[in-house]
Amino acid sequence: MDILIVENEDNTISDLKAILQVLGHKIVGLASNGKEAIKIASDLNPDLILINIKLKGEMSGVEAANVIISLYKIPIIFITVFTKNCLTKSLQLPEDAVIISKPIKKEHLEYCILRVF
Repeated sequence: MDILIVENEDNTISDLKAILQVLGHKIVGLASNGKEAIKIASDLNPDLILINIKLKGEMSGVEAANVIISLYKIPIIFITVFTKNCLTKSLQLPEDAVIISKPIKKEHLEYCILRVF
């Protein structure tokens, strides 16, 4: 599966790369802000996007994800340090949003990927 990672923390990017490689997925792009994520999603049309809810720049990960979903219908897994209960209320994520908490663990990521497909 071709995956775009949208994250601004090097440690998380390294963890994701290692785990995704073990799971047999291909990372087709990296972005650190929302505008970049939207452009790469348009150019590469990945199968899945892993996006941090909080990104540097003017656009949050949630805002970028909403644009990507509406334009390209690409599945999204949100990355955060918070729990889902805090997020769905404060950020108004859909109830069915797939969220993974940091630190990323292989079995959690594998489960999240299965949930979006």
